Amino acid sequence: MSTLYNDVVIIGAGFSGINLACQLQRKLNFSDYVIYDRGHDLGGTWSSNRYPGCGVDIPAIFYSLSWFPNAKFTSIFPPQEEILEYLRQVALRHNVIPHIKLRTEWKSARWLEKTSRWQIVVQNIENGESFVHEAKILVSAVGGYTNAKYPTLHGIDKFKGPVVHTAKWDQAYDLEGRNVVIIGNGCSASQVIPAIIDEVGSITQFIRSPQYYVPMPNFCISRLWRTLFQYTPLLLMLTRWFVFWILETALTQFYKDKNGQRARQKSVRISENYVRKSAPERYWPLLSPQYDLGCKRRILDHKYIKSLHNPKMLLTKDSVVSVRSNSVLSASGKEYFADFIILATGFEFTQWQADSVFGRKGLSLKQHWDEFGGIEAYKTIAMNEFPNLFYILGPNSGRGHTSVLYSIECSVDLVINVARPILEGRAASIEVRKDAETEWCKTVQEALRETVLTRSCLNQFSDPKTGWNFFSYPFSSVRLWLGTRFPVKSHWNYKK
Repeated sequence: MSTLYNDVVIIGAGFSGINLACQLQRKLNFSDYVIYDRGHDLGGTWSSNRYPGCGVDIPAIFYSLSWFPNAKFTSIFPPQEEILEYLRQVALRHNVIPHIKLRTEWKSARWLEKTSRWQIVVQNIENGESFVHEAKILVSAVGGYTNAKYPTLHGIDKFKGPVVHTAKWDQAYDLEGRNVVIIGNGCSASQVIPAIIDEVGSITQFIRSPQYYVPMPNFCISRLWRTLFQYTPLLLMLTRWFVFWILETALTQFYKDKNGQRARQKSVRISENYVRKSAPERYWPLLSPQYDLGCKRRILDHKYIKSLHNPKMLLTKDSVVSVRSNSVLSASGKEYFADFIILATGFEFTQWQADSVFGRKGLSLKQHWDEFGGIEAYKTIAMNEFPNLFYILGPNSGRGHTSVLYSIECSVDLVINVARPILEGRAASIEVRKDAETEWCKTVQEALRETVLTRSCLNQFSDPKTGWNFFSYPFSSVRLWLGTRFPVKSHWNYKK
């Protein structure tokens, strides 16, 4: 296999990878990097998720990078196409696109102690050829909404129509007059159903557990307001800060103290009242969760609850046990005819390549986590025994109440701060100290035990062996900013 070299290899051309590339150029005047992405286009989750109705559930003004604000969004919660176009403009403006290599997937990575480099095995998806790329620094900027989660459905191979995960949508699909079965009831399902219900013949939605729905109308942003934002940057900045603090108040409801209980009770009442006011009464039991609010991400609803009144729509908690050539069979024995099956079943959190990333002494990331006791990373970005390796959107970087772009920006700032000596030639490697990693992990898990995120349910964000929540960051956004803007130098070991 041939060997290539760049100082920095970035895996993933979504918001994380492109933001890191831009900041390397803006802050360090550094451009010796390459970005690998397995997709057909840049954009990460906003490129792969193109299903009807796909959009962001964070207000647009805060779903943009702080150093590249966007005044052109046409609605409060813009559709996927606008988010992708915004990210493309960021990459174009900063000349990132020539550094991106698409349809290329990393297969493994190994630390070479003698040369203080990462040896990364990469594969061209189009022709299957593999090659080696070495780098001083390896950064995984692969997001969590990347690897689609498929349910086990007996007989699925016999179904004559399309079976499509929302993350694998093809714009050429024709749903006109079709009988559609949708499995799942998370954010994707709540967006796709209102978007297709007028054209299909029928929709049968199979759900597993109820969700909390919060009313969130999606108003258009008029041309006047877009013009004001474009030519009055101060107004755009102030509005962004206002939205930031409004979203930040939602953090309170995750905690188990009295203030948290009151905040949750208030939010539960809002959700219950919304469902009873807006949904058909026969569906109320299917829309009434029994777990703590905050255990799963709330769904900000624009049109889904309203669509349940459509006579084409059937919502059921009956589970699918098998699939036939033109129908699905449920646990109750009912048969539901179908021409098209949509899997809105979420994602596998396997983006960290734990089995195939090897640090010092050949230790794999999975072995590290097994010895450590769970999936974790110091300040979400680094692990001891894995020098010069960083993760953007690593373990415990998720925020259940605010924009993930905020977490991305903070993590990128921290990576650049601690990696600067390597990129400037003043050090060969950097590694977080084991005691710092241990203390950080202990602090995070102790804080999480004071929240509902580890109490009332074990979900896809929890380690099944330990019960650790590896998704959520249980502190305020201000603490996150301070912890990444001013890194503790004694927590890192540099080797010259």
